[in-house]
Amino acid sequence: MAATTSSKSDPSFRQYDVFISFRGEDTRFNFVGYLQDFLKRKGIDTFVDEGLRRGENISLLLEIIEQSKISIVIFSENYADSRWCLEEIEKIMECRKTFGQVVLPVFYKVKTSDVQCQTGKFGAPFNKPDEKFPEYVHRIPGWKKALSDASEISGYVLQEDRPERDFVDNIANETSRLLNKLSPSEFQGPGIESRTMELENLMCFEETRCVRIVGVLGMAGIGKTTVANCVYERNFNSFDGSHFLSNVQDELKLQTIDQLQKKLLRQLLDDEKLEVGAPQRAHEVLKKRLGNKKLFIVLDNVTNEKQISLLIGEAGKELYREGTRIVITTRDKKLLDKVVDGTYVVPRLSGRESLELFRSKAFSNDQCNTTEYMDLSNKFVDYSKGHPLALRSLGSDLCGKDHKHWTNKLKGLERQLDRKIQKELNTSYEELSREEKSIFLDVACFFCSEKFDSVSRILSTYRDDASNVINDLVDKCLVTISDNRLEMHDLLLKMGKDIGYESSINEVGKRGRLWNPVDICRILKDKNKGTDKIRGIFLDMSTVKRMKLHSEIFTKMWSLKFLKFYNCSEWCEKDCRLQLPDGLDYFPDELVYLHWQGYPLGYLPMNFDPEKLVVLNLRYSNIGQLWKEEKETGELRWVDLSYSKKLLNLSGLLKASKLERLDLECCESLAECSAIQEMESLVTLNLRDCIELKSLPEESNLKSLKTLILSGCSKLMNFPTISENIESLYLDGTAVERVPESIGFLRNLAVLNLKKCCSLMSLPDNFCKLKSLKKLILSGCSRLESFPDINEDMGSLEILLMDETAINQIPRKMCMSNLKLFSFGGSKVQDLTCMELQPFSGCSRLSEMYLTDCNLYNLPENFSCCLSFLQSLCLSRNNIENLPGSIKKLHHLKSLYLKHCAKLISLPVLPSNLQYMDAHGCTSLKTVAKPMTLIVVAERTHSTFVFTDCFKLNQDAQENIMAHTQLKSQILVNASLERNHKGLVLEPLSSVSFPGNDLPLCFRHQRMGSSMEIDLPPHWCDNKFIGLSLCVVVSFKNYEDKTSRFSVICKCEFRLDDGCRISFTCRLGDGKSNVDHLASKKNQEDSTLIMSSSVTTAVSMPRKNMISTDVAIRPPHSNSMLLMV
Repeated sequence: MAATTSSKSDPSFRQYDVFISFRGEDTRFNFVGYLQDFLKRKGIDTFVDEGLRRGENISLLLEIIEQSKISIVIFSENYADSRWCLEEIEKIMECRKTFGQVVLPVFYKVKTSDVQCQTGKFGAPFNKPDEKFPEYVHRIPGWKKALSDASEISGYVLQEDRPERDFVDNIANETSRLLNKLSPSEFQGPGIESRTMELENLMCFEETRCVRIVGVLGMAGIGKTTVANCVYERNFNSFDGSHFLSNVQDELKLQTIDQLQKKLLRQLLDDEKLEVGAPQRAHEVLKKRLGNKKLFIVLDNVTNEKQISLLIGEAGKELYREGTRIVITTRDKKLLDKVVDGTYVVPRLSGRESLELFRSKAFSNDQCNTTEYMDLSNKFVDYSKGHPLALRSLGSDLCGKDHKHWTNKLKGLERQLDRKIQKELNTSYEELSREEKSIFLDVACFFCSEKFDSVSRILSTYRDDASNVINDLVDKCLVTISDNRLEMHDLLLKMGKDIGYESSINEVGKRGRLWNPVDICRILKDKNKGTDKIRGIFLDMSTVKRMKLHSEIFTKMWSLKFLKFYNCSEWCEKDCRLQLPDGLDYFPDELVYLHWQGYPLGYLPMNFDPEKLVVLNLRYSNIGQLWKEEKETGELRWVDLSYSKKLLNLSGLLKASKLERLDLECCESLAECSAIQEMESLVTLNLRDCIELKSLPEESNLKSLKTLILSGCSKLMNFPTISENIESLYLDGTAVERVPESIGFLRNLAVLNLKKCCSLMSLPDNFCKLKSLKKLILSGCSRLESFPDINEDMGSLEILLMDETAINQIPRKMCMSNLKLFSFGGSKVQDLTCMELQPFSGCSRLSEMYLTDCNLYNLPENFSCCLSFLQSLCLSRNNIENLPGSIKKLHHLKSLYLKHCAKLISLPVLPSNLQYMDAHGCTSLKTVAKPMTLIVVAERTHSTFVFTDCFKLNQDAQENIMAHTQLKSQILVNASLERNHKGLVLEPLSSVSFPGNDLPLCFRHQRMGSSMEIDLPPHWCDNKFIGLSLCVVVSFKNYEDKTSRFSVICKCEFRLDDGCRISFTCRLGDGKSNVDHLASKKNQEDSTLIMSSSVTTAVSMPRKNMISTDVAIRPPHSNSMLLMV
């Protein structure tokens, strides 16, 4: 049977690794025998002609050559004396030329020149061809050419005095190396190649002077074995000995660890009769033999340290020869910490890789891959969350099934995890200790995505230290910690919930963890269904109807530790679905976590002992007082009573000495909080919008307090300094009149918010003592008339907001070396002619300055000197007539706002890096510089310039604006095309908008309305085409809509000859242009707006024959438009 086309073109499809062509009488029983043995030890499948020639079946032999990846040709003295050898070499060279077969010539005690020229004893058969090959004389030229061509290939030459063993070893190693390049892993699939390369990089195969042990870590089914096997298959041939010990954990169910050790050592040392003796000393006894070989070992799925120590030896790397590599795959990071040189964590598959893998399993070649199936495919891929085993399992199960089966399968997965997937994942769960299992289920059922430290405290009430157990679960790849929150793969989460459900399928009351609303309602409707088996109930009340609970509903749940009634949606009074018409008699004393949003009663049960309670959350409750008598609350860490508008006092928390966070936001009836005085562990206190609160206790022991929020406490008049360790203090909206000198003692204060403190009249002179202050907000302090001089560097201050104050003069000195944002909007500067910039000389890093409506008439010429790093400058609503020419020196400036500067007459040359300039409403603006900005050839900055409502712009100014836009677009498009050498490129380049009626001459395609179609010439997309310029003229005549903002959106679509389409969307001019003055000019003829934008589109796109353009104005109105391209 002839070789197939695929087997010829792809080496991976060929049957044999190596074909050896040789002259039997010269080398069969010495050199070829050694070579065959060396290749076999490296696991290389070799074909050596042992008997075909006796049967004269040359065609079969030639087919075997075609089916080989590499041909090794051993030229010896009598090689050319054999017609079969000559037939072989001719076929080999033909295969090399036709489909690139690798040929490795070996010159065994012959000269290369003798083979090339057929001279000496090697070429003797060709001296009398009529006698030697009487029937094949016509073949001799072809044979001679094959010999000559083969001799020119770089190969191996054996000298007379060289040991054959070393020579053969070199050939075997080179053959192994070449095969690794030719033979991709059998496990190729989406994402495998990249992961294999990442692991290979970590293993550093090129470093031959060291022994390296690498761990492969990941959850069950994520692909650890697959990746490790790929690396092994690609590299084991380069080692003297190797073994992949598959699934150690499963193997140990069939044999002992001693037997497994013996099996591994026998394989590595190539000695089937090896006796290792005592397992603990086996490696020491064999140390010398192990040290003689470069080994590649893979231990797959190890689960404890003993397995590692017995399989690779307690002495570890010291036992092995340099160049040895050991890979250990596991689900437990702790097993690797003291053993490996590096760990590769196998990542999930990406969305694209997941879809590719799923489709490869779910769709056979003849199955219709319709849109319907693709929508369902995406849902299965989303369900699997990049888990390879799940994708393969689900895909294989669905292959060949109809649409109904797919739909039913998806619905079934919502109820229960797929059995095959659960079986694989469950192996990790079964290896856990009893305590680890319990916490894993608690996290899966109740605390996923919650903060790690909070959950640790909650679960530590009935364990020594739950954080250690959680960290063990992290090490075992069952839980992850991201941004201090506990996370879990969705499949593990589902498995955890299924385990809880299966603990008692028929009797809900005997399940330990309840989260299903249906099951919980069955319990809550009947007080007798609750049992001591229940340890947690989490109910989203938005999923159930209103129900009345019996006063003894929790009486039989004395083991209940976690109770949470919450509402995922925004809360309102009617969301309190659980009513207690007869009150509540009992809460279990075992409660650690009590969260009842909208708790309907004014108190908690009298006989409830909260001694173990860690979290108490009664947001939106009717609670007036927690307990009528004092209770032991020594374990409380977090209390949230926010929006409990009937709460009168905090007497129930007098003994909560370990409390860390207290949230009382919007407790509108709370007038005093003396109970906080001894809360020495309190870190965060939130009293926002406690409108009856007038003061805080003067003497308190709040030494840990870092964040104090008193925003909106409108009756609070005294500035609180209740903790010297405070870091964030929010007093916005309070009645504070003065900031005391004692504020200088708040050495750690980083944020001070005094926004809209309308009674505040002064700040202390020692304000500069706040060396840690990063953010100071004084906006809206309408009675604050002065800001103290900052004579000492406040090196931490980055943000200073002083908008809408009564301050009319900037301080004489502002030593704020790290200040980045300064806002002084609405503060009327006293000097009507010029703004002093001297104070800002100490603000070298200032990048944003907002001076809106500051009564400024002029800016000093040295404006750019003090503000060289400015990136954003707002001068809107000032009386400025001209900007200083030095503004062009602000090389970092990206945004310039000049809106409603009604007296501004002209604009100078602007900075080269300016990206956005808004001069809307500059009704006196007549001229702009030419060019508007300094443009450099290497320009890459896209720009938008807005001149809406600038009705006095003269003709020269409009032409300058358009010329600048076109020039900049040309430079930008060239830069864009250099970065994107081919294909479709959609980038907005430069856009502008200004009032006017005259159409720019460069726009030749024009029409009225909101859409346009253009037939493009055949040559339109050649190399000279670089992009599109789009322009819209919008008329606002008789405009009645009072909307003050609108945007013009343009959609362009290229239609190909074959019906395919490519489209993109862009905004013309300013994305959201202000038109508040256009409405007042609705009857004037010049109330039109020209908006233009340039977009680069392509370099080497396929030919198309039509472009269509549609324009929409949002909000829509009936005004006329002229569209031009």
